[in-house]
Amino acid sequence: MRQGRIVILHVFDDEKFFDSASDFFDSIPGIENLYYMYMPDNSSFKFIKKREKIDVITSYQEYISFFSAFFVDGIYFHSLNYKYYKYFKYISPEKKVIWWSWGYEIYHPVRLLQPLIKLDLFKPKTRAYIQKRRKSIRNVIRLLYYVLIYFHDNYIRKKVLARIDYFTPVIPLEYTLLSKKYSMFRAKPFLLGLGPGISQKSEFVYHEKAKHILIGNSLSYTNNHLDIFFIISKYKLGNQKIVVPINYGEDYNADKEWFKENSCLEKDSTIWLEDFLPRNVYLELFSNITHAIFGHIRQQAMGNIYICLLNGIKLFLYENSLIYKQLVAWGFKVFTIDSDMSELALKQVLSPEDALNNYNIMCKRNEGKVAKYEDGLYSIFKQ
Repeated sequence: MRQGRIVILHVFDDEKFFDSASDFFDSIPGIENLYYMYMPDNSSFKFIKKREKIDVITSYQEYISFFSAFFVDGIYFHSLNYKYYKYFKYISPEKKVIWWSWGYEIYHPVRLLQPLIKLDLFKPKTRAYIQKRRKSIRNVIRLLYYVLIYFHDNYIRKKVLARIDYFTPVIPLEYTLLSKKYSMFRAKPFLLGLGPGISQKSEFVYHEKAKHILIGNSLSYTNNHLDIFFIISKYKLGNQKIVVPINYGEDYNADKEWFKENSCLEKDSTIWLEDFLPRNVYLELFSNITHAIFGHIRQQAMGNIYICLLNGIKLFLYENSLIYKQLVAWGFKVFTIDSDMSELALKQVLSPEDALNNYNIMCKRNEGKVAKYEDGLYSIFKQ
């Protein structure tokens, strides 16, 4: 670090989180952020809108040179996609390595690698659908290919875990689980449960009557949509509409029409979000939502969940979900899909007292977020 300035090289993909995360990093005083992306074909971006922030590198040799460049103080990984593993051999020893985990890289198998944290992610109907698809000959051929080409994956991943200096999970439970399971994972906790992102300021909201119901956050198996649809399709919800985002994710073979047809939900009472929406437009939807059901067992959809907690929305989660366990530990008032959800419960709004409790906890957690991150980064690089 030179003259109080910290230079951070960010490693990221074309994802919907980049714009807000980069705004957050750019708001921290004394930090110079290098947003370099290796794109040999110089292709266009799908999700990133703030293209002007990014320096596209078409030469692989030029790109990997930045991992040992003298002017770079640290490498910040936005998730730890297995495609990033190859970069670690180019990181010089003096560089600090920070891993901001999003979740997918922890909970899902990759090639021959088992999940870092193994959970039973799927409920019965979703699991049955997945198992049916996995019996194809194509998957058998893929497995044989992995055995021949990627037999050394586990050894490489252990080296990568050992090289992480600091770790930021979305929820603290993830750090606890990783630390207990892997002796080579000696990363220090960096602002547990306080990942980068601009906090949205909002006034306290209390809903007097039930409106729309949000189910899930994306077209991905981990939402356990099929199981939740099976339950909720039996309810008579009157004028309440069901809102289902399927504008992100590519599970179910990315076949949105099949997904809608097999949801068992009434067409006139269901709003399918099929197009990717700008953040401000998406946030406007929450003014008409009073209930939300998230079927994830792993940590996922936390941005949506935090918005719900800030806006007096009644939340339902599976009892064995890591999210449910963490939110309860933090003091939030949330409900279970297993025991609490019913037709009546989806017509009753969150009480004013519980809505205010959730709002106050969220505000406290967001308080001084930029300053905390600034102090945290300076404490890392001044060591």
